[in-house]
Amino acid sequence: MNLKLLSCASVLLCSFVSLAEPAKPETVALLLKVTDAAATLDYAYAQLDQMSEQMVRAQLKDGKDDPLVQKHLRELNQLIRSELSWQQLEQPMSALYASVFTEDELQGIIAFYQSPAGQKMVKRQPELIQASMAMMQEQSMQLMPKIKQLVEKQSQERMEQSQKN
Repeated sequence: MNLKLLSCASVLLCSFVSLAEPAKPETVALLLKVTDAAATLDYAYAQLDQMSEQMVRAQLKDGKDDPLVQKHLRELNQLIRSELSWQQLEQPMSALYASVFTEDELQGIIAFYQSPAGQKMVKRQPELIQASMAMMQEQSMQLMPKIKQLVEKQSQERMEQSQKN
C-alpha cells in the first residue's frame, strides 16, 4: 500500500515539475536589474584592484612605488575588466539564472528584491562582500600555520615512504 502511495506521489510530483514554466529572458533581465548586478560587478572590480595592490605590496616591498609595477598592475586589471565586462557576462549569467530558476521562482525573488528589505539587501551587499572578504582573509591567516604544519607532516610522510621503497 505504501509503495503504491509513494509511486502515485512521485508521478504527481514529476508532472508538477514538468509543468513549471521556464524562466523568460525578460524576467531574468528584470532580476539582474533589480539586484543591480552590473554595479555589483563594478564593485568587485574595485575590490580586485585593492587585492592586487595588496598582493604587490606583500610580494615586493617597493612595488607600490615602482612605476613599472603599477603599469603592469593597471594592464592586468584592465584586461580582466575587458574580458569579464558586464557586456561579456550578462548573456551567460542570464542563461545560468534561467537554467536554475523557473518563471515563478524568479517572480518571487524579484518581489523580494523590489521590497524595502530586498532594496536594503541590494544597497548593503557591497558592505557585506567587503566584510566577508576581510573575515575570510583573517580566518585564512589564522589557518595558515595549521596548513603549514599539515603540509610539513605530509611531506615528511612522503619522504619516509620513498625511503622505504
